[in-house]
Amino acid sequence: MLKSVYVPKLPDFLSLCERNYAALHRLLPPVLAVAEQSFIQFSSQDIYRLTILDVAPFTTKLKIELWQGQQHYFQPSFDVQLYHDARLAEVVRVQQQWRFAAVYPYPNPTMSQPDEKRQINLLLRDWLRLCARAGYRAEPEALP
Repeated sequence: MLKSVYVPKLPDFLSLCERNYAALHRLLPPVLAVAEQSFIQFSSQDIYRLTILDVAPFTTKLKIELWQGQQHYFQPSFDVQLYHDARLAEVVRVQQQWRFAAVYPYPNPTMSQPDEKRQINLLLRDWLRLCARAGYRAEPEALP
């Protein structure tokens, strides 16, 4: 039996990126300037930092990472590119990996899933849902 080849569904992917943009836009710092930061706190141990990396007329790049002040074995980190004119948010880097292809053959040397690009954007969606349910914006001076 032949395996079917994964074919990305562009409308579904764009819808995911639109929803991520809307949810992420609420968490951004009030001023979009390079090096501006915002903190999202879930508990005393789980604090995420959003840092603006780059600002251009139609795009903003930001980094979302578990705050380095906390000691964890796994330090999740990803970069998100915001396209303000299209109102889309796309993950462009996760951990040490970037430049994702729309489709990967499977198996492949990095063992990426055929829909890896979609999967990492679903990770952002899940993180944003967690923020909506349990997170709150913390002021830098209130952090431990």
